[in-house]
Amino acid sequence: MMPKPMIKGICIFLAALMVLSVGAIIFQVIAAEPGAMAYIAPATGDNDADYIIPIGLGLLAVLAIGICVFLPKMRKKEDETK
Repeated sequence: MMPKPMIKGICIFLAALMVLSVGAIIFQVIAAEPGAMAYIAPATGDNDADYIIPIGLGLLAVLAIGICVFLPKMRKKEDETK
């Protein structure tokens, strides 16, 4: 079994990779010009899902980082009070 700090570091690293990958997707969506997209595919009714889904995934990744960092600290405080 790996030590807990190593597991925590791996979890934080993977969550940071999730944030970076979502950021790359968001930049591609924002950078795409509407004129170029209309040339590739006909306009069939656009909605905001192109922006909402990547932002939601980014928030989930940030939440995962927060859980990996703060949950062990909260549990440590609980154990100290007992």
